[in-house]
Amino acid sequence: MSAGAARTIALTRDEQQKLRGFYHAFLGHQRVFDDLPQGEEYTVNARTASVVLREMQRLAQDFPDMFPPFDPSSLPALRVGNGYDTPGLRCQIATILGRLQVAIQDDDAPPVTQHRTFAFVHDPELRQILERDYAEIQRAFIAQCWKAVIILAGSAIEALLVDLLSANSNLALSAASAPKGKAHITQWDFAHLIDVAVEIKLVSAGVDKLSHSVRGYRNLVHPGNEIRHKLKFGGEEARIAVELLHIVHRDLAS
Repeated sequence: MSAGAARTIALTRDEQQKLRGFYHAFLGHQRVFDDLPQGEEYTVNARTASVVLREMQRLAQDFPDMFPPFDPSSLPALRVGNGYDTPGLRCQIATILGRLQVAIQDDDAPPVTQHRTFAFVHDPELRQILERDYAEIQRAFIAQCWKAVIILAGSAIEALLVDLLSANSNLALSAASAPKGKAHITQWDFAHLIDVAVEIKLVSAGVDKLSHSVRGYRNLVHPGNEIRHKLKFGGEEARIAVELLHIVHRDLAS
């Protein structure tokens, strides 16, 4: 059942409390993943992954009408050697959090959102804009406004990277992946910002692997581009955009 359909199911007070418990549990798992050091393989060990996987199993068992059955056969796709693919598990957590947010949301209550600070941003006005937009991204995600999520998340990631690389301009401009003939970092496109930030190790190596679904976010602003290039997007692309924003935020906040 889709996240939007979850709201149509009548829940008892006990069920609401249980869902809120699952919601905060998965928020905790997300924070743990945010703090994990990311190496070249970008994996998490089986012991850490098993805690999250058991929680997924319990959630599916307790609320079978809202969440698909836990399928152990899907796990090999996430296995990498002796560990589990971290981006894959993070996307699973983001999907569950999105569904839980809708399921526990009362019609008259404000959206359930997380608060993240952007104290590491050098420009105070930009910092305020990012905090405002981050709250807006979550509200758009809850409402399944995927285009808005991708545009806002892409814009936030770009702003963070411009701020970061401008503060490290000498290192950024001398990077092998820096665009030629563009001496001002504000003129770089999204792909160059990502590539340079990864090359000079200011963000995790896995960021460039997740960024492909977000690189063309500017094209979505103009309907003509969406038509000409036959751009396709949905919940999965939106989840990846938010996940990428969370990773960049974690790397810069640490």
